[in-house]
Amino acid sequence: MFAATGRLTDLICGSEAANALWSPRATVQAMLDVEAALARASALHGVIPASAVDAIVAACQADEIDAQALMSGAQAGGNLAIPLVKQLTAVVKARDAEAAKYVHWGATSQDIIDTGLMLQLRAALDQLDADLRTLATALAAQAQAHRATPMIGRTWLQQALPITLGLKFAQWLDAITRQRARLGELKARALVLQFGGAAGTLASLRDHALPVAQSLADDLHLTLPVLPWHTQRDRIAEAAAWFGMLTGTLGKIARDISLMMQTEVGEVAEPAAAGKGGSSTMPHKRNPVGCAAVLTAATRAPNLVATIFAGMVQEHERALGGWQAEWEALPDLARLAAGAVANLNGIVAGLEVNAERLAQNLDATHGLVLGEAVMLALGDAIGRMEAHKLVEGASKAAVANGRPLLEALAANETVMRHLSRAQLESLLDPANYVGQAQSFVDAAIANANLKEPKEQERQDMPLAEVNGTRLHYRVDATAGDSAPWLVLSNSLGADVSMWTPNIEAFAQHYRVVRYDTRGHGHSDVPPGPYTIDQLIGDVIGLMDHLKIERAHYCGLSMGGLTGIGLAARHPERFARVVLSNTAALIGSDAVWTPRAAKAREPGGMPALTDAVIARWFTAPFIEREPLALANIRDVFRHTSGEGYASNCEAIRDADLRDEAKTISLPVLMIAGTHDLSTTAEQGRELAGYIQGARYLELDAAHLSNIEKRNEYTRAVLDFLGA
Repeated sequence: MFAATGRLTDLICGSEAANALWSPRATVQAMLDVEAALARASALHGVIPASAVDAIVAACQADEIDAQALMSGAQAGGNLAIPLVKQLTAVVKARDAEAAKYVHWGATSQDIIDTGLMLQLRAALDQLDADLRTLATALAAQAQAHRATPMIGRTWLQQALPITLGLKFAQWLDAITRQRARLGELKARALVLQFGGAAGTLASLRDHALPVAQSLADDLHLTLPVLPWHTQRDRIAEAAAWFGMLTGTLGKIARDISLMMQTEVGEVAEPAAAGKGGSSTMPHKRNPVGCAAVLTAATRAPNLVATIFAGMVQEHERALGGWQAEWEALPDLARLAAGAVANLNGIVAGLEVNAERLAQNLDATHGLVLGEAVMLALGDAIGRMEAHKLVEGASKAAVANGRPLLEALAANETVMRHLSRAQLESLLDPANYVGQAQSFVDAAIANANLKEPKEQERQDMPLAEVNGTRLHYRVDATAGDSAPWLVLSNSLGADVSMWTPNIEAFAQHYRVVRYDTRGHGHSDVPPGPYTIDQLIGDVIGLMDHLKIERAHYCGLSMGGLTGIGLAARHPERFARVVLSNTAALIGSDAVWTPRAAKAREPGGMPALTDAVIARWFTAPFIEREPLALANIRDVFRHTSGEGYASNCEAIRDADLRDEAKTISLPVLMIAGTHDLSTTAEQGRELAGYIQGARYLELDAAHLSNIEKRNEYTRAVLDFLGA
């Protein structure tokens, strides 16, 4: 019921991922997520009947809401929450009239709107955190590559002294490093629950107020603040200020690149692409369109920040205008910042450097910019003032006679009395007068902290020495120490978090082990390529490490392929096996070899992300669940390129069709109707190989455990006999 809305220019200065996080549907769903969590927290402490929760939670879906009626109701009521709660109550009432009495219990409209905003802000900041790390990595790579590449430095837009191109990249990197540090501090301070009731006292909840508030915060993974903050907007202002500073920092980078792209300068160019940077009338042009988008964001951001700062002066316990002014200003800031980062990520990694033009521009004054170096060398012998006068005169003579400074200096007897021609040539070599530029580059890269997680960051994580590597694993076991074991194995490009939608239900019945496949998550990235034999051996080794003699197994995609090998080769170790969204032969060399090569490129994983997400989920789910997809995108983007590529090669080389036909264990095969990676047809074929296998097809794409979490979880539990 939420049609695609927005401006036609949204993708010029924004990004698809950021726009989705702040779409009308996402905004409504975030508020409904708060309402659902409120029902659960209230029931937990006996404020509302437990019997009311299921009906309320089931109704908290954006598709249940009439968007046009919501907009009309917001106009009359002054905010979105009032008509939203009215519609939500009606939807619940249609299911359970008694449950409808307990919708929105104890909360006020601002609680729902502000906390929903916190959920969207968290997703946006997490996304920016990931994107800024990608940008910093690209800047560091360019700084290292051009650490010693001389170029002219410019002050007041005029040629000054030589620097290195690496130093310019390092300066940009250092600014981004500071913004990343500020982001970490902002997330710790700003992402808090808003829950105060009508006047910030939670009086309606009586003695249950604080327990419900804590449980609500826990449910939503937000910090519980000291007290409600309805008209204290410093947290929002801090977020706005950070967005503004970030876009300014990004704008500075874009300004420098665009100036260096001018025809007369020609030192760098944005990466070329079909249809990018052209003119409707001048076919020769190559415009800095990416820089223009970043600069547009940097131009717009200050006024949006000012709007939010102006709105901080609010009245008593509830604002009249200042709070309402945030509703569009903050999302616009977030979108602009995300779009600016995305545009610069597209520019920096593939920036074309014209070393010849750098050298030509450096020599444009025929050595005049290096007069300071000669002056200082002469000053040791004849004094600084006399040396300055002498070099200044030689410089004027060089300009008047149209010859290089070297020749003008060489014609001066005083100069030649103290400096040889070879010394002059060395002094006038730009590469010899860049000062500490290279040391500064090294310092900026070291300070950026772009290494993979260090050992001390993993010391508290469970790591199993298995099959020549270390695997990170987690055990979830609310069912108790006597419950059967269930091993979960993830998809290519995912980590243990992909099972989050299912884990609570699974852990009520089983001791659940989930692990990061080698090359993924917090597991080691040993040299590749990997083989299916290694992936199978990793599971057996992990079970041995945990002293698990026998378990159920559930694997998806690559984890499912691994499960085929486990069921065929180690039937004594498993009771029942779930193979989902997989096949005995997945893809071909033509698919996996180029993908592995792309993953190993700098910025390869971020470049693959959008295409992979589009195959993992159906379009309606992507539109409907932007907040849920934020973490999945982040995990994929930051999967090791080498680890991903090495697993691609393991899948490429694995053909388990003959082995699948030998499986005698009970098997459930789950496929997705819309799965383009391992099709439903392949799923039916695999089920046909295995005697007695059950086949289930869900209305989903590749990660069916996420897209159809309830149906998937119920099917697995039913099959395993929970």
